Amino acid sequence: MTEETKKQLMQSLHKLAEHYQIPNATLVSFKKRNLLLELINTKNEDAFGLINDFIESSMILDRIQNDTEKQAKKPEHWNEEVETAKKVVNFTKEKLNAFFKSEGIK
Repeated sequence: MTEETKKQLMQSLHKLAEHYQIPNATLVSFKKRNLLLELINTKNEDAFGLINDFIESSMILDRIQNDTEKQAKKPEHWNEEVETAKKVVNFTKEKLNAFFKSEGIK
């Protein structure tokens, strides 16, 4: 996963952490994101579910995109998997953004 993608995912996680007044959230790295996710889960299970789904779907998309073996052997199947994973990422991102809007999170 690229550093830029990790940064974008963490920005959404940091927004939630700030909204729920979790201190020092910006100091937590992508690698240690589960610490923040657990704290967010204690504050709001729905928020946890949405951000977790967004992060997980993004990681799945990244794994599929980086599967060069499948891309080389079965490109049509690989393309289909990438497109499906992108749709899931977009769906989870839309749900998360709708939650941000409903909660007044900017």
